[in-house]
Parts: sequence; structure tokens; C-alpha cells
Amino acid sequence: MRKNISKRVIAAILSIAMLSSLTGCKKALPEDEEAFAGSGAATVEEMKPEDGAKLVFWTGNKEYGEAIAKAFQAKYGVPVTVAQEGMGTVDKIALSGTSGEGADVFITSHDNFQKGLSSGIFMELEDAVTNDIKSKVAESGTKTVMSDGKMYGVPISIEVNCLFYNKDLVETPATTLEEIMEGAKTFNDPANNKFNFLCTIGDGYNEFPFIASQGFELFGENGDDADNPGFDTDEYEKGLELIAKLHETMPISSTDLNNKSSLKASFMEGNVAYYITGPWDVTQIKESGMNFGITTLPTYQGKQLQPFAGVQCAFVSTFTKYPIAAELLANFLISDEGASILYKVSNGITTVSNIEHVEGLSADPYLPAFVKQFEYSIPMPSISRISYFWSITQDIDRAVFDGQLTPADARGKSMENWNALLATE
Repeated sequence: MRKNISKRVIAAILSIAMLSSLTGCKKALPEDEEAFAGSGAATVEEMKPEDGAKLVFWTGNKEYGEAIAKAFQAKYGVPVTVAQEGMGTVDKIALSGTSGEGADVFITSHDNFQKGLSSGIFMELEDAVTNDIKSKVAESGTKTVMSDGKMYGVPISIEVNCLFYNKDLVETPATTLEEIMEGAKTFNDPANNKFNFLCTIGDGYNEFPFIASQGFELFGENGDDADNPGFDTDEYEKGLELIAKLHETMPISSTDLNNKSSLKASFMEGNVAYYITGPWDVTQIKESGMNFGITTLPTYQGKQLQPFAGVQCAFVSTFTKYPIAAELLANFLISDEGASILYKVSNGITTVSNIEHVEGLSADPYLPAFVKQFEYSIPMPSISRISYFWSITQDIDRAVFDGQLTPADARGKSMENWNALLATE
């Protein structure tokens, strides 16, 4: 991290602090919109853009952004200029917003939420928009953009792991992990590289559903307690017991299970009945020509396995001159039309739970499973110490899986490693 901060950056930061002492305050409405604010309007349909409104929209996919801009202008009559912006969007808004050069609406991943919130660049959304979002999006999405009961963004697209299965080997996909584990006893043929089930070991993202199967909460109930990783709990230890037990289902070393490309290739070659991965692999697996399906993760001991979820969110800048128009644009992204554009242009998956009227996605043979799984997922914590979790699970889970550490010993070792990492700060 750079130690020398330019005067320009300091000035920008000070101006943000002065502008929004204030994080949590709604943007002051233009004079001609005060009547709306006091009218008690309860729905998005009653909101009207400001006269003369024009917007700037930043997104990582310009083609998607331009398709959204065209549809939004057709509906609301508000012109939208689109720019492609990827990493660092939050920092760019903080630096350019004071000069009026930034975006009115911008997209970033949910793990930037705390950073953007603390810098005061996210405008709190009006109740009408908040209520509309809550009526469409599951709590696994809304909680990524909320703080102290207030909503600051619109969750628009998701990534989450699901259970992929080979239809030539599986007639009806298993709904419980116990069924998969039992099936491995007769299906597995390690000498010929055939396995009923495979998943990576040593990757905290992919293993999280197993580690959390008995109630383990990483960084507390809301994933924001940076001082409490949850390693010194019975729930964590019981999760590790499942990691150890999985070795019976996947009787190979954790080293062999650490190569995602190799596991995916085995699945596509027809040697694996069940495989866990995310939507990023759908296109490649389709192109391989294999006959496969996708379903939600199974239950274990009667409880639904819950993977981490990654969420892309749209935020309205506190610097916007047209707050109502900007909120309407952000919210338009999760309309049926906006969700259809997301699917058609970028093969993206909406956060909206009911996709019946999302053209294309509703009829897709694979992606609806991710929509359903998202309702049973946990947003990946957005705090910086998540990197410690990745590091610790990489070593601990492999040792447990390979029988080098008991779950009880691994519990203590996890805390030992956690404290060692804290000492480096």
C-alpha cells in the first residue's frame, strides 16, 4: 500500500467527509421533487425522473450497459452515457465525484460494500425502491447492501456453487449428501479414475458448505465481526469432521483434489457422477458435449448445504445531481426487462427470485438452478481478513482430509494460525 498520499487525494477524502457526515442520509432532493418526497408515494411506479435528467452509468460490461441504457431511455426518457469501468470503481467515484466527473450509477462487487459505505459514496435508497427490492430479492442478496437497517444499493447478479451431475450416470439427482456418499461405495473405481463425487479440497470457497454444515458462522452471524473467525467453536469442529469423512467418498489425496482443471476434465470425460462448481464453468461443460444437469446442493443430516455467494451490486453515487432518475436506473436493473438483458447480453444470472418473466433465463436448461441455490447461500464476507480464512483452510482442511490432523487438533491449530496472522498486522 502506498505510504505517500497526494494533496489531491487528501482533499478529495476531506470533501467526501464534509459532504456526508452523512453516510446514511438520503441525497437532498431538488426543489421540484420535494412534493414527491412528502407525498408518501409507496411504489416505484409513482417515482418520476427529474426534468432534464441525464445519467452516467459505469459497468464492467459496456455492451450490457448500452443495452440497459437504451431500454431505460425508452421507458423513462432519460439519456444514459455508459462507460466501462472494472476494478477500482469505488476509489474512482471517491476521487471524481466531487468534481462531477464520476458516475451517477455504478456496479461493483458486494465485497466493496464496507469500503464504499465508510467513504460516504453510496446514497441511501428511498423507501419505495427499498421495498421493491425486498419484494424481489432474497435476504441473501439484500443483506449485502444493507447497514443498520438502511439499504444503499441494488443486488443485481449472482455467482454461487451448485451440484452438477452426469445424466448418463444419474437418472434422478441425489437430494442428500448421505445418498451421494453411500453411492460412492459401489460406484468408485479409483484404479480407473472413476468417482461418484469430486470437489476440491484446500479451497475455502468450495469447501465452505461442508465446513458450515453444522452451523459454523465465519466472522459472526452477519459475516462482519473481523475479530471472531469462529474457529474455536464446536460447530467448526463438526464441520471439519465432515471434511474428514469425505475422504471415504473421495479416496484420493488432497493434492490430487486441488487441481480444479483436472477435476473438471474428469467430469466432462464421463468419469464422475457429481461435481461441484459454479456458473463460470457452464459454457465449457456444454461445449464438451456431455449430457449433464445442474441442481441445488444436497442436504446433510437434514440441513441444506449453503455455499458462499458473490453478488454484483449497483449503487447510486451521493454526488449525483439526479437522485430519483439514478435510483430508477439502479432499480431497473432488477426489473424483468433488466434481468432479461443481463441474461441475453452477458449470460448473467439475476438476483430476482421469481424468474418466470425473465426472458431467456426462465427457459434455460441450466442456470435457473443457481437462482434457486442463491436463496440458500451465504454472502461471502466482505471484510479484509477473509484472506486469513483462505490461507488457514488451505492447510488445515488438507491435513484433516488426509488424516494428518484430527478435527479437534485442527480446531486448535486454526486458532493458532489465526493468531499468528494477526501478529503480522
